[in-house]
Amino acid sequence: MSTLDSRTLNYLVRMVIPMRREFGRSLDVSHFMHDTSYAREVLDHARQSVDPRLRDYAACVEKGLRGARAEAPASHRDEPVRMPADASEAPPVADVGQEAQALKARIANKYIFGVR
Repeated sequence: MSTLDSRTLNYLVRMVIPMRREFGRSLDVSHFMHDTSYAREVLDHARQSVDPRLRDYAACVEKGLRGARAEAPASHRDEPVRMPADASEAPPVADVGQEAQALKARIANKYIFGVR
């Protein structure tokens, strides 16, 4: 995964803050580039996001990873990042509304309790 193009790396860096805000998870870009299982785990989280930008960033990163793997020699290819087969793997709509409300409450609490 070390042969990421600049556009893919740009999208990956843009995912850092939304991942921390929504999931409370820090995204280690260098670890992402070298560990396929970590990359899959991060992209699975991003695909389940309520933020459409984060889902788009994840899709662009996956597309870039597939392009990088297609150019790599066959002996150095890892298994491809799993793409959802259909929309049945997406979270239910009712849960998305509840998650969005919980996210808004966390953001509001950050400003209420975080201001000094």
